[in-house]
Amino acid sequence: MLAADIIWGLVMATVEERDLFTREVLAPIGASAGQLADKKLAGFLAMEGHLYRNELMVVGRAVNGWGSDIVPSKLARPVEAAAVADEVMSSVNGAGPCPMTWVTDHWGNPRPKYNTATSAFWRVIREVTDRLDIADTEKPSWPSHLVWSNLYKVSPNPLGNPSAALCRIQLPGCLELMELETSIYRPRRLFMLTGKDWAGPFLERLGFVPFASSEFRWVEAAGETADHAPNEPARVVVAAHPQGKPQEEWVGEVMAAFQQ
Repeated sequence: MLAADIIWGLVMATVEERDLFTREVLAPIGASAGQLADKKLAGFLAMEGHLYRNELMVVGRAVNGWGSDIVPSKLARPVEAAAVADEVMSSVNGAGPCPMTWVTDHWGNPRPKYNTATSAFWRVIREVTDRLDIADTEKPSWPSHLVWSNLYKVSPNPLGNPSAALCRIQLPGCLELMELETSIYRPRRLFMLTGKDWAGPFLERLGFVPFASSEFRWVEAAGETADHAPNEPARVVVAAHPQGKPQEEWVGEVMAAFQQ
């Protein structure tokens, strides 16, 4: 395949994600804006590092603040929903430096700026990336070897997980997006730092097949996605969110689960 064909394939994949996001996530939120009190929201789509080679896709519950404010009532207008989707796609894609290096750009930031080094989420991802020998985590480029996504694509802005109502409204579209993302990015390992209670519907959609039960404290599910050609099954580990957990023990369990 020619290099231009590869680039075009990546662009088309991003457009496919954007269009699904517009149609199945943003439009339903606009139609149900009355249930959300028109509180401002943030949107997110999967972010692929420039050095990603299908090794590891990391998934959180929802983005904790990202980009400009989304006003739910405006999403009822298709032109507004499309404009928001374009803006979100640009925020995770864009031309120029690898978008995933925002993680190391913010590592060690002084207050009041956001400091990724204080985030348990990014600290354990860095350690797992290192211990899986995916990247040299002493180099600022280490996040470029990953794809980062979230179960729910729209969340409160600037902080917090989506409410039960917001989760319910966007869940069908988010399930479709997760299935599309795994088809596009084809990760060998899918690492969900969400807890099984959040991940459950998404695991079902991916045809998750659990391994024999093991005695873990922090890993809540381990197994593989269904084998749907041409995609190979992905090794899946779902762990409790790492905030407030003993980091070495938590990472040790994740590594043991990946190595089963």
